[in-house]
Amino acid sequence: MKKRFMALTAGAAAAMMIVTGCSGQADQTATSAPAQTETAAETETGTEKESETETKVSETEGGAEETVEETQQEIPEQSLEEPSVPLKIWGEITEVTDRVIYVDNQSENSSPGEFVLTIDPDTTRILDGESGLPVDYDAIEKGRFEAYLGPAMTMSLPPQALAEMVIVNIKEDAPAAQYVIAAGSVDEKDGVKTLTGKDGTEYALSQEVSIIPYLTRQMVRLEDIGEDSQCLVWMGDEETVERIVLFNQ
Repeated sequence: MKKRFMALTAGAAAAMMIVTGCSGQADQTATSAPAQTETAAETETGTEKESETETKVSETEGGAEETVEETQQEIPEQSLEEPSVPLKIWGEITEVTDRVIYVDNQSENSSPGEFVLTIDPDTTRILDGESGLPVDYDAIEKGRFEAYLGPAMTMSLPPQALAEMVIVNIKEDAPAAQYVIAAGSVDEKDGVKTLTGKDGTEYALSQEVSIIPYLTRQMVRLEDIGEDSQCLVWMGDEETVERIVLFNQ
């Protein structure tokens, strides 16, 4: 009987140990589970923080690009179907390098002083100031110039802009040709035929004004000038236009 009681006591003790052990493991598991959950939450939070950082960087970069774009658009953009009115500068050419012309800008239309004209061989017209004919890049001489700039300009030092047209080799005692985008047809004001540019400038035409096409042999007349027509005009001593070159549309 005594032996049986001892055996039962030992069995009960073993059972209690098993139950206690299982309960401890369960408590440990229950305790470790929140820690894992917290770790996962921290990982997720870290990912969110990284995403927020990337978003902020992206937004910062976007803002910087927007700032540059706003800086470049100093000349108002217009419809692609409508030629924009280019910004005109003038002064002296100081140096000519590979597709870059350094000038001393003497106009107040843009940053005065040193200025860099970049040249696109496919789109930039380089014309002789006397004849209006194309000039080879290697034949550009230092001296007087006029340039008509595209709609973007950098704020670097010196400032740079892509030139749509550069009129070069202008003699010191000769009037320079003016690039005009017509606002409409030639009309008559106070008995004088007048060409009005899209910038609002009015050009009175001489009674003996001549008009020729650009690089073609077709016949052109004053009546061929209409809205958005692109012309070169030369002023005479009486401040009237004596000669017009009409570009092909």
